Amino acid sequence: MTKPGGYMGKMLRVDLTKELITEEEPDEAKLKNFVGGTGLGVKLLYDEVPGGIQWSDPRNRIIWTTGPLTGTRAPGSGTYAVATKGPLTNLFVASHANGLFGARLKFAGYDGIIFQGAASRWVYLYIHDGVAELRDAAHLLGRDTWDTEEMLQKEIGEGQVSVSCIGPAGENLVKYACICSDKGHICSTNGCGAVMGSKKLKAIAVHGKAAVPIHDKQRFTAAVKDWHEQNKTTMWGMMIPALGTNGQFSAVHDLGFLPVKNLTANIFPEHARFNADSMRAYYQGKPHPCYACRFTHCHEIELKSGPHKGAIVEESEYEATAAFSSVIGNTDVDAAEWLNNLNDRLGMDAKEQAFLMGLAIECYEKGLITKKDTDGVELTWGNVRAVETMLHKIARRDGFGDVLAEGVMRAAQKIGGDAPKFAVYTHKGNAPHVLDGRGMWNIVFSMAVSDMGSIPCGDMGDVGDLMATIGADWMDPSQAFSAEKVSKGQAITARRGHFIDCLGVCMFVAGVQFTTIAETLSAVTGWDFTWRDCANTGERVMNVMRAFNIRHGHTREHNSISPRLVEAPHEGPAKGISIGPEFDKMVDYYYEGMGWDKAGRPLPETLKRLGLDSIAKDLW
Repeated sequence: MTKPGGYMGKMLRVDLTKELITEEEPDEAKLKNFVGGTGLGVKLLYDEVPGGIQWSDPRNRIIWTTGPLTGTRAPGSGTYAVATKGPLTNLFVASHANGLFGARLKFAGYDGIIFQGAASRWVYLYIHDGVAELRDAAHLLGRDTWDTEEMLQKEIGEGQVSVSCIGPAGENLVKYACICSDKGHICSTNGCGAVMGSKKLKAIAVHGKAAVPIHDKQRFTAAVKDWHEQNKTTMWGMMIPALGTNGQFSAVHDLGFLPVKNLTANIFPEHARFNADSMRAYYQGKPHPCYACRFTHCHEIELKSGPHKGAIVEESEYEATAAFSSVIGNTDVDAAEWLNNLNDRLGMDAKEQAFLMGLAIECYEKGLITKKDTDGVELTWGNVRAVETMLHKIARRDGFGDVLAEGVMRAAQKIGGDAPKFAVYTHKGNAPHVLDGRGMWNIVFSMAVSDMGSIPCGDMGDVGDLMATIGADWMDPSQAFSAEKVSKGQAITARRGHFIDCLGVCMFVAGVQFTTIAETLSAVTGWDFTWRDCANTGERVMNVMRAFNIRHGHTREHNSISPRLVEAPHEGPAKGISIGPEFDKMVDYYYEGMGWDKAGRPLPETLKRLGLDSIAKDLW
């Protein structure tokens, strides 16, 4: 049988306890059903991590996966995913990063890596040209993510080395530690870096010269050309190349969902200075493109003022810009860029950090905590020096930093008093994306019901005729606060997003027609994928995620949000509008749209339709 294109045909399995490395050949039927990325990661995790295993248990797996488009000339195809059971939720997480690492992992000869066990010493994995070895990492301990990358590149002595690693936060098991690669490219969600730290795995370094096989090169070239042409007219394609993600900063503010001072306000008068047109004119940065991406929106910039003037950092993405400006009451652009850089280098998720710092400052301002509690740090709005100090303390679990290292929900519980009322989180245990979801119901709702710790990256774009079930007006702005349209729409559009997360491409390039994406996948692999097959794959992935989470204790209560997110905004376009009275009904609509029962359990007929008969037996 001819093997499908797009895959290198080998996975690495690394038993860290035994320091044993073996190779495995992926099953083609599993690849066709789950494709790669998030899909392959959740299937492997479901098969190998039974209920009762905690995130820090050596029996937990942490899995790096690529997709069939990773390392090809498909747009933005340097992407990889990390799947594991994460510490903030103790449930499934899939987190993605772009850059170069995913492509270079395939050039090294592998589609992914499965880690199990826990090492007795700190190690890193070195992979090149079909060879893998564990090396001592003692000399890397305490080093931040940028230093770790640079040290390994120098140590290995090859020009095309990419590194996926943790910083001090991951070493110290901060519950929202992230995994960083190619400097500013982050697998950020749900503490996957802490899982890496629990296994004493500091880094993975990869390079190689293999080529990704393409089934039909002529057909693939035509599909990619069509993809690039369509990208010129998508929402992201018209904004990202010129402005990056900060091109939306002022628009988000004006629409009423910029998060301001831990969601105690909705007006941020200084928003224009953080919008990309102002920032790019100020910095005149240097493009730093990801693999196979024509958008080249990532930039290196030089700070122009303040105590870190002259430092070279990566321009922050929108969420990190908001995290270190409006959320904490900071109006200094250079300070926001420095805090983002520091947070990345220490290895922490900007989403969780945003609402954690917002919580801590609000608690300090309202007297719930004092300088005695914070080790003398004055956590007041706009005090960037205090935030910088606290980032270091969190990453090393020093003093009050040890409280905050537990993440928003648990930190609020430890602080006590009214802190849980101020905290911004979902009841799974993680903070949402850095938006004020009270003014954007589809965001806050999708975060609440997501089974991957975040929301799927590419859920914007057509989904064929699937939306006909809820009506053609589902995208009309007048439906933004419609309980039925928002929730049922999420059940359908997320299928596309979860499929995109299987391919190994960046979300910003994936807003093209679903038929184009299906055509590209078919040309690469040799399989005959239609857009409906793509949607079914995304739905299959969503159901396996939910089944995994139910096995690990998920209940309907997990699909809810904290009191602050239920509050109606006091100002802005969504003033006086609360999702609270509609929320339970929305969950019902979503479950109905997914083919699940009232408890959120996939129905047997849903699972069987998707070819998940064995999971139906597990659940029922």
